Amino acid sequence: MAPTTGSLIGDRYRLGRRIAVGGMGEVWEAEDSRLGRTVAVKILKAELTGDPEFLHRFRTEARTAGSLNNSGITAVHDYGETTTEWATANGTVQVPTAYLVMELVRGEPLAQILAVHGRLGVDYTLDILEQSGWALEAAHERGLVHRDVKPGNILVTPSGQVKITDFGIAKAVDAAPVTRSGMVMGTAHYIAPEQAGGGDAGPASDVYSLGVVGYECLAGRRPYLSENAVTVAMMHIRDPLPPLPNDVPPVVRQLIEATLAKDPRQRYATGGEFAAAVGAVRRGEPLPLPGQATALTERVNPQTRVAPAMSREPSPPRGSERPDRWASQPEQPRRRGPWGTVAALAVVALLLLAGVLWVVNSAETSAPPPPAATTTATSTTTTAPSTTARSSRTTTTTAANGVSVNPVDYVGRPASVASAALRESGLDPEVATILGGEPNDPSRCRVLYLSPTGEVPRGETVTVTCQEF
Repeated sequence: MAPTTGSLIGDRYRLGRRIAVGGMGEVWEAEDSRLGRTVAVKILKAELTGDPEFLHRFRTEARTAGSLNNSGITAVHDYGETTTEWATANGTVQVPTAYLVMELVRGEPLAQILAVHGRLGVDYTLDILEQSGWALEAAHERGLVHRDVKPGNILVTPSGQVKITDFGIAKAVDAAPVTRSGMVMGTAHYIAPEQAGGGDAGPASDVYSLGVVGYECLAGRRPYLSENAVTVAMMHIRDPLPPLPNDVPPVVRQLIEATLAKDPRQRYATGGEFAAAVGAVRRGEPLPLPGQATALTERVNPQTRVAPAMSREPSPPRGSERPDRWASQPEQPRRRGPWGTVAALAVVALLLLAGVLWVVNSAETSAPPPPAATTTATSTTTTAPSTTARSSRTTTTTAANGVSVNPVDYVGRPASVASAALRESGLDPEVATILGGEPNDPSRCRVLYLSPTGEVPRGETVTVTCQEF
């Protein structure tokens, strides 16, 4: 049971052709009978309309995208919940219908462009990243986080303009979760480590996801590959970033490496800060470190920016001469990434990440949009920031009124080591296994997480949860 060509939605929108099918519903090209314009109508699946959580998510997309007025974000025109007559094998039935009306974007998802061309040129990639960063900044300025930035949600018009789509799982930074307890939202291949570990997503999480998109454009592949979504998510948490190809310019490599730092505090904080850094690189200026790009206040109006149009020729076979647009840069010396390996164990994270599977499967098994009109539904070198590799001894920063507890310094270490360091800092560690009891041997129990973290008053109890091995 599904909508068909000719169906009238909300007594106003006459469906034409189906554009795309996604995990939550379908997107149709439609005619607005009142205003005489062509629009895109996203219709929630009938079986999901009765699910309060999915309906809430759909309404969230309407409110979130509708509140954003930016040329880099697909505009929302209308939202409604009604009853529609749908055709079935046994005749017609009245079906509850939730729908979202958006501008029809004549363009292709970046995912489709990558599927056709593989690796993209450095200049083209940087242009896509800069535009996407400024578009996300419009959301970040309003306290909103997209939480599912990926090539399928980045549309590129024939003129090269970028449109960010699908704010279905966006949320306010300080809002309560809208998903079931413990559920991780986002697509595993592009998920930020803090999201993968079940933590809160912030603007820096969107920046990380956009960095993964940039990596894929430059390398022709995603940084972490596995058929298992949970495995991929865990790789984002614990695995070092595979190096980009040697022909990627060093300053661009440093930009991507800084963007993909495991610790969100070491990344560009917002889409705008990231976009400013990309813009500096494109102008041949030194790469601003995270925290420094905010000084670059001169923004380019996305409405006046026109990127080079994407050529539609197929990718040349391996070994053949590539067109100038896709030509590789001269080989540059490889540099080490700006961050060290962050240890993190899988047990609790796996429990949290189990909930991601249904989201990932619905997001990643959706039918790919056709290359025709598609819509929303879905050089100077500066040293990059680096994180000194952790020593064998755990340290805790102390302040006059408390102790700064950073979980990165403890996760993966024996509970005995963590307890000693916390006690030495004036805190009262309380060690427990994931099952709630005391470990038989704290030296053989790896730390999974601590609570509380951040600035903790001296003498406060810190619960250290570990997994015996």
